[in-house]
This record gives sequence, structure tokens and C-alpha cells, in this order.
Amino acid sequence: MSNATHSPSASARHERTRAKREQTLQGARAVFLREGFAGASVEMIAHEAGVSTRTLYSYFSSKEEMFEAVLRSLTIANPRVDMFEFVRAAEPRDANELRALLLTLMARIVPAMMGAEYLTLLRAIIADAHRFPQLGEMLRATIFEDGLMALAGLLQRAQARGLIVPGDPQLMARMLIGPLLTYAILDGVLLPDGQSRPPDPATVHEYVSLTLAALIPSHPITRPRAASVTRETPSSRTGKVVPR
Repeated sequence: MSNATHSPSASARHERTRAKREQTLQGARAVFLREGFAGASVEMIAHEAGVSTRTLYSYFSSKEEMFEAVLRSLTIANPRVDMFEFVRAAEPRDANELRALLLTLMARIVPAMMGAEYLTLLRAIIADAHRFPQLGEMLRATIFEDGLMALAGLLQRAQARGLIVPGDPQLMARMLIGPLLTYAILDGVLLPDGQSRPPDPATVHEYVSLTLAALIPSHPITRPRAASVTRETPSSRTGKVVPR
């Protein structure tokens, strides 16, 4: 038989496998959101998903792997965010394109980081990390480090084009992502369920502009020139600043 004869059946099998894995993942998601990591079991997840434990293990080797997959599905692997492909494919040609790109990126990241389900899992990680230290490492490795690496790659390409100042791209990536984490913790995790306060678009716009002010010398919000930099002297403690 020709390959074309086998193709439809192979495609159908692939689609069934994909659908069953997604069904299992949705069951895991529901159980982890309800029970947390410590309270969840493989048997609970299989029952919730409507599959056997044998079927479950054919897609995921452990409870930890399922938890990681759920984390990814809510953030970096979320089709609405699509952060990796979006960032890795970006090649800004000038400062304006870089600024527009980062604004678009942050507009995608904020809803994911401030989403109710993601915040619930983040609370579960914080609550259970002392008993399951692998959870913290999982969050760091699968979400933050991957995201920071992708963003650092974008900034490195921008440096190669002379769009931003020299410096450590990973440190610059932390400058961009770090403030978002303060919103996730202070205005998300530490507030009751359903009461998170994500930054509005105007705040995100200002935040990106202020960050780029430190990275792009030609940006409208520029850093002070060396001649105008001030330093504190004893008299500045009385409210006066003496120019250097």
C-alpha cells in the first residue's frame, strides 16, 4: 500500500492520542486547582479525567510531570500567550519596533500571570514547597528561566543591531520581568481568590517606557547626560542638591 493510504489512519490515531492526552491534562488541572499538589494523587487525576492509571502513565511519567504540564498550559504554553515563538521570531529593526514588541509581549504575559488558575497554583507551590522542594525548582526552570532566556535572546539581538546599550541581556530581561512578579505576588497571590488587581494597559505602557529609558539612549524618556548628573553632599541633606 502507498503512504497516502496509511496517512489518514495515522493522522486519526495521532489526533486521538492528542485528544486523550489533553483530556488527561484537563483532569490533572482540575484536581491540582482543587487539591493543590500535596493533596492530589494519580488515582484522583485518573478518575477526574475518566481514564485508567495505565493510560495516564502512558502520557505522563509522574505527578510532578503533570503539574509541570499544567503550569505550562496556563502560562508559557498557553496559546493566548505564545510567548516563546513570539519572542524568538522577533527581529526588531529600530527602537520603535522594539518598544512596540515589548508592549505587545507584556500585554500577553500580564493576563496569564494574573489569571485566577495560575495564581491558585502559585499559592499551592508556595504552600507545599517546604515539603516538596522540587516544586520551586520546577516553577523556576519551566516558567521563569525559559521565559528569561527567550527574552534575553531578543535583547541580545537588539544589542547586535545597536538598538540598546551594552550590558548583560539576562540582567536586562530580569529588569523587564521582575516588576510583573511584584504584581503577581502583591496584587495576586496575597489577595483573596477572585480579587487580583492586574496592572491596567496604561500602567503597562508606562512601565515598558520607563524600562526602555534605561536601555535605549534615543528613547523619548532619556537618561540624564553626564554633565547634569547630581550627587548628594552634606548640604543635600537639608533639601539642596549640589550639581557635580
